[in-house]
Amino acid sequence: MKRFSKLCLCITIFSIACLSITHAQTTAPLQIVDRPLTSTVSRDRLATAPVDMVMLHFCSDVIENPDDPFNVDRIVEIFTSYTVSAHYLIGRDGTVFRFVPETRVAYHAGRGSLSWAPERTNLLNDYSIGIEMLNVGSANDMAIFMSSEKYAEYAKKHPDWIGYTDEQYQALNTLLSSIQIRHPAVKHNKKHIIGHDEYAGSRRTDPGELFDWKRIGL
Repeated sequence: MKRFSKLCLCITIFSIACLSITHAQTTAPLQIVDRPLTSTVSRDRLATAPVDMVMLHFCSDVIENPDDPFNVDRIVEIFTSYTVSAHYLIGRDGTVFRFVPETRVAYHAGRGSLSWAPERTNLLNDYSIGIEMLNVGSANDMAIFMSSEKYAEYAKKHPDWIGYTDEQYQALNTLLSSIQIRHPAVKHNKKHIIGHDEYAGSRRTDPGELFDWKRIGL
């Protein structure tokens, strides 16, 4: 009986320890680096347009700078020159850069539609938060940007730059949790957390077939 009691006590202590570790991992403070884009690539958000969606994207400078595709300075230049933006950018190491405050509309969604929200056709910027992740997609995802031969050559040279990192998934989970606290209408399901491809159709492929939705609980 004493042995059984000691065993139960050990299991209980071990379980509590595991729960504490898990909680510490999931509630790690979010470290954000402010890197504001010029106000010309965003605008004030109307009080009548509450945030209820998050859209996920990927981006890189792989076409112009294939050996340095994840330079944040270059991403800022590209966004500014094309008059586009996103609220956040997640680096390969999990660093979260804040480009546009959530109180402003970022120009990340563009034209598109959702079957379950037809009223948002071509208007999703107004109701959403855009999150970019530095990444080079699969051959299929990148086909609109580079030939299959060029992609194969690149994948052979830089295999570790293709797909998402563990640090990015961890940062994304933490960022989504913080967004959902501020914007409770962003439910944790695939009707409120979506990919750019779901909205823009064949114009875009991000976050792409290499993005593992299960790693953010979807």
